[in-house]
Order: sequence, then C-alpha cells, then structure tokens
Amino acid sequence: MQSGDAEAACVEPAPIPTGAKQEKSGRLTILEAPLPPPFSDLDGKWPPDPVNDKPVLTRPAVPPELSYYIRAFPQATEPAGDVLSMGSEHTIVLRDGCFFLDREGEDDPLVFFPFGVALVIDDEGYLAFGSRYEPNTMGSVRVGLTAQTGWYSEPSDPDPALVDACGNHKVVSVAHVTNPFATPERFNPALRRYGERSGATEKQIVDRANTCAVEQAQREADRRLRNPSLDPLDCNRFWAF
Repeated sequence: MQSGDAEAACVEPAPIPTGAKQEKSGRLTILEAPLPPPFSDLDGKWPPDPVNDKPVLTRPAVPPELSYYIRAFPQATEPAGDVLSMGSEHTIVLRDGCFFLDREGEDDPLVFFPFGVALVIDDEGYLAFGSRYEPNTMGSVRVGLTAQTGWYSEPSDPDPALVDACGNHKVVSVAHVTNPFATPERFNPALRRYGERSGATEKQIVDRANTCAVEQAQREADRRLRNPSLDPLDCNRFWAF
C-alpha cells in the first residue's frame, strides 16, 4: 500500500494542488474538478497509428513530494495482464487523504488501484490520475472527475493497514482509471456527422461540443454534491455513435 510522510522522508511537499482543500491533518480533500475542454479540431486520425514503443515503468504511484498529502494509495503489486474491458464510469474523490468511489448513499467504498496508475499534477496544477508508464496512451483524468474504471469488483473487507489509515470501509478494485476523452479523435466521426446535420462550421462544432462537455461535467458534480434533483445534461447530439 503506497502512502507516506514527506516530512519524515526529508522531502519538501509539493504546493497544494489547484482546487484541493488541506484538512487539519495535513491531508487533502478533493471532491470535484473542472473538465478541461477535450476537443481541439476534427483532423485527428481515428484509429490512430499504433504505439510501437514498449511501455517502460518510469514513475512511482505516489511521488515523494505528494505523499505527505495522501494517507493511503492501495494498489496491486504487479500488472494484471489482460482484463475484461467494460465501459463503466465512476467518480473517484479524495477525502482527508483517502480515495473513495463516490456513489449514491453514505457508505462509499475505498478504491484499490491497478498497478499502472500514478498520481500526477496536470498542466493546470490539478491532482490527477495518470500512468506509471511511458509512453502514456491513456492521458490523465483529474481527481473528482468521472473516469473510466472498466471492470470493478464487489466490495470486500479492507486489510488492517488500510483500516488504520482510512477507517473501516469496504474496498472495490477497478481495472483502470482513465480519461473518457483520452483519445478525442474517436469522437471525430460523430462530430462531423453533427456538423453535416446542423450546417455548423468546424470551429462551431468544436466550441459547442466543448461547451456541452464542460457543462455536463459541472452538472454531474452539482448533482453529486449539491442538488441530486437536477436533470443531467445530455451531449449525445454531438458525439453519439
């Protein structure tokens, strides 16, 4: 289980990530994050050319400069190999240094991460889930945003070390934690069809799709955290396949 105290390790903690709240314990809470506009143009090739470089393990799951802020990062000790791919999506949040799968109800389970997931700071300073490998073909997704999690396990009992760190909560394992928009090129055929139906220019298509995606993510956060009675936003008119 990855966790640590950067002060004890004589490592200066990184600046507090954008949007994070530091609790009295020194650990962080992140319940939501804004979605960066995922689309830039409609010229990207799909499917993209395959990545021929063998992935190389290049970074730890929790960088030393972030470990002070995290109580625990339970993770597999080796790659799982091929796993059943499912399109499930969940929001993973950070509460006082512990990662939870945010679901309806009060008893959210802790998350057990696959081997390849790492904590990173993205270009705008947000804490995000990235990859321990290079080249990274899956992008990153901010903590507090909806992520693709693939197959996930039934809730199970935590081990004693995790109970000591985060309390006695059930645990679910996820197959991966990736950005639903990691390869925006895969949306391009649907976006072009929207342009054909609507007569919109490429710039209008990209601007409208980005606006809808960003507003949809914010509405999901509002429904989770503030007002469950809000209607969800549907962006399928732009990228339904």
